[in-house]
Amino acid sequence: MLIKSIKHDLMATYRDFFAIYLALLVAAIIGPFIIQSGQQWIISILILLIFGLVIAIVVVTFITIVRLYYQRLFSAEGYLTLTLPVKTHTTIIAKILTGLIWSLCTIVVFTISGTIFTVIFYFLNESLHFIDMAQILTIVNLVMKTNTFVTLIQSMLIQAPYGFIQSIYSLTLLLFVITFVNTSFIKKGKLAIGVAIYLVLGNLISLALSVTHGAPIEFIGSMMNQTTGNFVDDLSYTFNAGNYAIQIAGIIVVIAILGYATWWLLEHKLEIE
Repeated sequence: MLIKSIKHDLMATYRDFFAIYLALLVAAIIGPFIIQSGQQWIISILILLIFGLVIAIVVVTFITIVRLYYQRLFSAEGYLTLTLPVKTHTTIIAKILTGLIWSLCTIVVFTISGTIFTVIFYFLNESLHFIDMAQILTIVNLVMKTNTFVTLIQSMLIQAPYGFIQSIYSLTLLLFVITFVNTSFIKKGKLAIGVAIYLVLGNLISLALSVTHGAPIEFIGSMMNQTTGNFVDDLSYTFNAGNYAIQIAGIIVVIAILGYATWWLLEHKLEIE
């Protein structure tokens, strides 16, 4: 039932993303050709267009997640959603995972668009053709002989689970706030109160989590020689597994509390307009 719920939520929201994702991909394909033309006014328009699309996608992603939470639970559509033979906790998990999927899709689209733009620009710009693959591999080999990138990659992989859980926490907090302002506790000014609660509660939770642990990863040294500009072997890091475990556990506890609070509000204090 969880998979079906996620599927229905994705089908209800994909139209919000399809056109703007496609527009960014098209801009990434034609962008290098426009730059190659040398027409400054067209290039200026292209830059503004791409910048606007990036901002628009970020905004659309956030607004769509908010609309997903509100319309599928608290508008007239909520009557249908909440009368389906789906348990409340399944509905909550489905909404959070759907928001997470669209957030990840946005990151993937940005990555693909950037890659397409870079590859096409490389092949169109003859001034870059002197950089052949052999030279690139040689440079990569020289860099890999240092510990710089290995250290950075290792640190990013270590912190990836925390970043993933942090995203789930943000979505859970958002769902809790939207649920709270649509209960019998709040009668007027739902938008203003919701924004205030989200900011205040988010900051309080962040503060509470920050004082319970230190940084799990601390870098030592530098990744580049300031005199020669070459990568060096001085960069390293220390990893405190205890602090990291506390970070993960703290976020999971907060997610569980917010999730339970959302479930309780839906079960006992829900008001559908």
